[in-house]
Amino acid sequence: RDHRSGEDRSRAGARGCLRVARSRVGVSGARCRRARCRDTAAMTTSGTTARVARAGLASTTNARGVRRVRGVRVVVKASFGAAHEGVVAPGDVHGSSLASMGFAPRRTRAGADAASSSKSTVVDESVVMFRTSATCPFAHRCWLALEELDVRPREVIMENLEDKSEAFKAEYARAAVDAEGNPSVPVLTHRGATMVESALVLRYLAETFDGAGASAASASLLPKDTVKGYYGQLFADTFQTCVPLYFKMLRATNQDELDAATKEFIGGLQKANRCLELGANARAGGAYACGEQFTIWDIMPMTFVPRFEIVLAHYRGFNLRVALKENRCDALEAWIAAVGSRPSLVSTLKQIEEIRGITVQQAFIDHFAKFVSWRA
Repeated sequence: RDHRSGEDRSRAGARGCLRVARSRVGVSGARCRRARCRDTAAMTTSGTTARVARAGLASTTNARGVRRVRGVRVVVKASFGAAHEGVVAPGDVHGSSLASMGFAPRRTRAGADAASSSKSTVVDESVVMFRTSATCPFAHRCWLALEELDVRPREVIMENLEDKSEAFKAEYARAAVDAEGNPSVPVLTHRGATMVESALVLRYLAETFDGAGASAASASLLPKDTVKGYYGQLFADTFQTCVPLYFKMLRATNQDELDAATKEFIGGLQKANRCLELGANARAGGAYACGEQFTIWDIMPMTFVPRFEIVLAHYRGFNLRVALKENRCDALEAWIAAVGSRPSLVSTLKQIEEIRGITVQQAFIDHFAKFVSWRA
């Protein structure tokens, strides 16, 4: 319950964020009003309303009105925008972020200096604090892992990457190889260590919480069979080569560039399909990258699938499913169907809609709009 006046709530919103502790959250703004009803909580920001169904889970409320639900605490920043803007020279940071492909800008020295003056908000080192953005495909990997592994207690902070908090800047600068680089998600803090780069954070979560989640059915994301693991990583690494080609399609400035990029992209899909075919015997008919077991080698590539489908259809008129059929990528089609039905993916896509207050399709279209300067 919030006993503050409307003026007090507005001032609190202007200070940066509305803290909400629930497994599914809405959106808060610099000026926000909270309306209560029996089955839903509506939060309005800049004229956009996001409705959040009550989780129906046992929860407690502290003296400041912060709700905690089953060990999950979520902090939603004031507003949401594009994750990255601008271009820098290509880097090679584990292939897990826009920075590694040269699509993220540098930041000023002032941002890097924040590392020496700010402290982490985490007090209990057993708590996993995860800073992310609702629409970033790279950070989405780690979000899926948190869901799959049922990691508790955890604090998930949805950052506004157009107005980054000082705490976020400081934490990123402490952990990044390039302390002056543009802060990007994910940033994970646990056991006194701060970590960046989605591939590395994903691996850390998989190894640290392997079968050790809060529920008895918590998963293991590490391949149980090393041969299957080999084919799984071969597929994931190959599929990953489609990501820069996807950006190449979006950044095309004329039809010839688009046609060439599209041909390369389809070639990348065919190679990924070939990897699944090579490992078919080892996978013993299972649709996932490692057979019947869902692993990190599914999570690494799968977050881009809905983005490929939605964004390329909107900006480039490219139908992913049709392309797969026309090029006989049957194994890749089966894999996409399998990962697309994972409860963790379905749940997080739903939460993106609740957080942003718009459809997930529009959220992804808006996120990648900055890469498109020409349309046929």
